[in-house]
Amino acid sequence: MARIKDVAALAGVNRSTVSRIINGEGKFREETRLKVEQAMAELNYRPSAIARSLATSSSNMMGLLVTYYTGGFFGAMMEQVQSELDLHAKFLITAQGHHCADGEREAIQRFHALRCDGYILHCRHLTDHDLLDLAKHEPPFVLLDRLVPGLEERCITYDHHQASAKAVQHLIDSGHKNIGCISGPISRANSLLRKQGYLDTMTLAGIEVDELWVEEGNYGIESGYIAASKLLLNNPELTAVFSCSEEMTVGLMKYLHEHNIQVPNQLSVVSFDSVDRCDALYPAVTSVCFPIDDMAKVAVQVLMGMTNKQEFKEQKKFVPKLVVRKADRVLYSEPV
Repeated sequence: MARIKDVAALAGVNRSTVSRIINGEGKFREETRLKVEQAMAELNYRPSAIARSLATSSSNMMGLLVTYYTGGFFGAMMEQVQSELDLHAKFLITAQGHHCADGEREAIQRFHALRCDGYILHCRHLTDHDLLDLAKHEPPFVLLDRLVPGLEERCITYDHHQASAKAVQHLIDSGHKNIGCISGPISRANSLLRKQGYLDTMTLAGIEVDELWVEEGNYGIESGYIAASKLLLNNPELTAVFSCSEEMTVGLMKYLHEHNIQVPNQLSVVSFDSVDRCDALYPAVTSVCFPIDDMAKVAVQVLMGMTNKQEFKEQKKFVPKLVVRKADRVLYSEPV
């Protein structure tokens, strides 16, 4: 097996030159760099990741903590983080938090044991105090879709309240007043913000919300189906439904199709969306987009900056965008 001294001998340079070229350190003439690369190819030399880690005090690995691996949202997140890290020649290590603080804590400990250079955390169960304490130590981390007071510069966030407000206001502007809502689990902060955005917008429009107009799901398809059943059986007066996730919207649309409820002629539907699933439904559903690709990209950029000792003083907050499609309609008042 070829060693670094063999590459140096064949290229006619010293070992430190080979090491620095491999690690991307310093500036060398193009002729020297090509000699080293050609020698590596001829000898089939592969640098040891462990040796490079020891030499540079960097593992070239970054950790990504997600809630779970299933679902388009987290798949899109992992893909975008990996694509962005590829630009920096970094490897991605992923772990899931198993819906509990202990699971999230164990995942972070695993990243630390693997000597990851930094972490991107999408965590729901660790407390603000836990994260503030973690920030006192190396390596650096950023928080995706989480705002912790005192760590604003590490936070990549999205305005969930405003997103709901935009979706519901779109329906109100189209003449709807009897608007139901399928919320996510209100034990989660962002789910509560989405639900509150719906309630606040209805109140500002002078619309009194019946408590039966709101059903809670768990962001899964089946929960959307069950919530749709309860909403429409208990509230035949509804002309529109706002769903707080694309997965629950799939369940909602399945219920509507199975029960021959025509969309949008009999019921209008508006949704949250993060992976363009709403565009694939029939009819395509108007949605407020959760820009997970852009947020993941910025998270990597901030993390890479932190590992290079750059300072960030502002929270990175994304604003919602409404994409109008086919599953909702304008209501017209009967002439007096």
